[in-house]
Amino acid sequence: MYHISLPKVGIGVKVEKRRFLLTFGRDLDHSNIDYLVKSRLSRYKGRIQKDYFNPVLKRGAELILNYQIIDTNFNRVSMKYYLDDFHLTEAQKNGFMLSLQKLKGTHVWCDPKVQGHAFCEVNGIKYSFHVYQSLQGQEFRFPEYYNDSTADATIQSQLHKLPEEEQYLQFPSDCSREVKDEVTIRWINKLISMKYIVEE
Repeated sequence: MYHISLPKVGIGVKVEKRRFLLTFGRDLDHSNIDYLVKSRLSRYKGRIQKDYFNPVLKRGAELILNYQIIDTNFNRVSMKYYLDDFHLTEAQKNGFMLSLQKLKGTHVWCDPKVQGHAFCEVNGIKYSFHVYQSLQGQEFRFPEYYNDSTADATIQSQLHKLPEEEQYLQFPSDCSREVKDEVTIRWINKLISMKYIVEE
């Protein structure tokens, strides 16, 4: 038995002043990402807004950039900046993205209204995923750690054996909820079965 749920915040609300950028991959170039954030964004960091959907911009800013990093390597630091609001102009935003695209990883503009978690139970073990949606409607699911030690052990020991493009789940915009859930279950079962394959 399993259950998957995806809470979506602020559905139907326009978030015109926010841009949400997601970088993901395995063994990302964190040192250079940190350098870009510090040199291009840090000086424009503002306080946490009381109203996420109608933020107050700093003088001269045209938007707020939120930046999320997901490294599928269990041992690499991820999500260092996801709570930060960076008050930028369009030119500053575009310049950051241009520099970021020179580094390893996939960089996707996502819908700031659609962020959540998917939860799945397989053989009594609870697996959880970070869930994001691109502006084109594609859904991404990344394994989330530190919720169940048994699930963590399975993912940590087996995930790196998959090709990098299979270390997360991606669904097209027209994919049904049922299909997404079925694919997620098969993905988890694949990781579990890999534990019992003896490498020669």
